[in-house]
Amino acid sequence: MQDFDIKIDKKGMNRIGKLSVDFGKYMSKPVRALKQIGLYMLGSIEKNFEAEGRPVKWVPLSPMTIAARRKGKSSYGMKILSDTGTLRNSINFQVAGDGSSVSIGTNVKYAPVHQYGGTIKIPKRTIIPKNTKALRFMVDDKIIYAKKVHQKARTIKIPQRQFLLFQDEDVDAVRQIIVADLQKKLGEQ
Repeated sequence: MQDFDIKIDKKGMNRIGKLSVDFGKYMSKPVRALKQIGLYMLGSIEKNFEAEGRPVKWVPLSPMTIAARRKGKSSYGMKILSDTGTLRNSINFQVAGDGSSVSIGTNVKYAPVHQYGGTIKIPKRTIIPKNTKALRFMVDDKIIYAKKVHQKARTIKIPQRQFLLFQDEDVDAVRQIIVADLQKKLGEQ
């Protein structure tokens, strides 16, 4: 085994001491990096919506949903989880008040059932036309007109369609953001 010496002068010790203290401060409140991470993740989540699921594609729309969208005014056509754009446009991020973390999510009430899957119970109801005298729909290739329709109570199963999730490339990008921000912080000293 070979001997070796390490010599650190007082000036060097002061620099090392300062860096370790500053690094500790940085790691407890990396606000600038957390904001960049939040913005980056908004872009990644938008890619999840554009691809209709990554890395696994989302379960396709049900025939009932497709039929309803053909009648209505959907902003995004037949894109999954993007009927009106409310959920998609509600995704946001917030850096914690103490600057120690970033949260990414939505306050839309129906978001969890799409993120995790689940069931929705729809009570019985009567459907009446709003802008016409009669409802028009098809049953067994026959056009039916009615002044009102009584619909039985039913349960709808919503499949899991994860839109809030990290992709493999996101982990590397977040690391790069932190390293670049730390290098910038050290360069500012």
